[in-house]
Amino acid sequence: MNEKLICYNCFREKAEEGGACPYCGYDPSGAAEEYPLALPHGSVLNGRYILGRVLGQGGFGITYVAKDYKTDGIMAVKEYLPDEFATRTGTHEVTSYVGERRDNFEYGKECFLKEAETLAKFIGNDNIVRIHSYFEENGTAYFVMDYVEGESFQKYIRDHGGKIGWRDAERVLLPIMDALDAVHAEGIIHRDVTPDNIFITKSGGVKLLDFGAARYSLGDKSCSLDIVLKHGFAPKEQYSRHGKQGPYTDVYSLAASYYYAITGVKPPESIERMDNDKLVPPSGLGVEIPPAKEAALLQGLNVNVSGRFATMGAFRRALDMPAPSNGAGQRIGQTSGQAANQTPPAQINPTSGQQMNPQINQMNQMNQQQPMNQMNQQQQMNQMNQMNQQQPMNQMNQMMWQNNMPRPQMLNSTEKVILVVACAAAALLMLGFFIFLISFALKTAAPNLTLPDAADDAPAIYAEADAARDAPLYAAVTERGEPL
Repeated sequence: MNEKLICYNCFREKAEEGGACPYCGYDPSGAAEEYPLALPHGSVLNGRYILGRVLGQGGFGITYVAKDYKTDGIMAVKEYLPDEFATRTGTHEVTSYVGERRDNFEYGKECFLKEAETLAKFIGNDNIVRIHSYFEENGTAYFVMDYVEGESFQKYIRDHGGKIGWRDAERVLLPIMDALDAVHAEGIIHRDVTPDNIFITKSGGVKLLDFGAARYSLGDKSCSLDIVLKHGFAPKEQYSRHGKQGPYTDVYSLAASYYYAITGVKPPESIERMDNDKLVPPSGLGVEIPPAKEAALLQGLNVNVSGRFATMGAFRRALDMPAPSNGAGQRIGQTSGQAANQTPPAQINPTSGQQMNPQINQMNQMNQQQPMNQMNQQQQMNQMNQMNQQQPMNQMNQMMWQNNMPRPQMLNSTEKVILVVACAAAALLMLGFFIFLISFALKTAAPNLTLPDAADDAPAIYAEADAARDAPLYAAVTERGEPL
């Protein structure tokens, strides 16, 4: 193959040298002026990768399209070249500046290779671009990854009128959230989750690209290199060179991407929202979105770290609410009719082991009905808690319960009054009976009683008593004229 006739975009051989490629339309003229630090077309790395056009350049390096001599496959090659700490001398070699910038360059290169090594662990993750190899050459470092054909989420939004519905947004972003949750577990923070770094493949899948701004934790050290902030998507902690960052940093950026996708406008810069927050909820801009999802989105956009979701998994679960079908479950770019003729994709489960969100979480429903959602589970749990809070049954009730005996009925108010009156009457009768017994006993014992101090007057007392007793009888007899 004549190298002068190769198109360094599609790597097909053209009929003549120069000009635009008749197959893909790529025109190499002006490429050197647009990317002066880039390696020239046709450069070979690691003895197998021939470099083509520049796919993109950022603050940490340059990404090229390349062809693998051994597999004949098209790849993407990323070169570590932070223009703040190094430059290219000659055509290939990279030379770092002196002093502290040299130290930063070397440490950044260590981070770069660590990124490649860590991302290589996620080969099985369909939402993270696959890493094939990584190596050092030309005084710097490289890694080779899949070349993904398709379009960025940014372009997809623009091509659909500048904004999309929340269902379309979640079909793109929920898988990315799962990918980020897995990456965070390995100690990597992306720090540049924006619509232009989320890629929609031709087959309808999604990929998270460009970990070039990633922050790593290596032992007691961590990279704190400057990055190019994307205003509206960067949280306030990224505005400080040594700001403390974590998974919550990516939470903010992804929430900002979600907000932008459904509203068509970027959130105000986070640094400006600290004193005067002018963020308008999506519903205030006329966007139709379930209230629970909007609340989760606004929590993800909280300026203060303490008010934001601590992990991507928690944010993911808060958004994971059931929705009307309306074609949900179809791949990106499909119509509802196309989706109906295909097997529904497997549901995406949130990563476990993360902090639970205080809102009621429900299982995601796409095209099939779950046997019981988490709302019903929560209601059952509340009923069980109420039962546990009731007073325990006494022993008699427990025995009757166990023996299937009917439980006694409670008395009403009238019955209670009658019972009290009856008890009081019974008590009075008993009291009267006791008084009668005491009186009878005293009367029976009275004739036998003597008073020692009046012993001498006893006969007179008894005589007077007898006279008084017999007088009425005598009078009654004489009045009838009968003898006594």
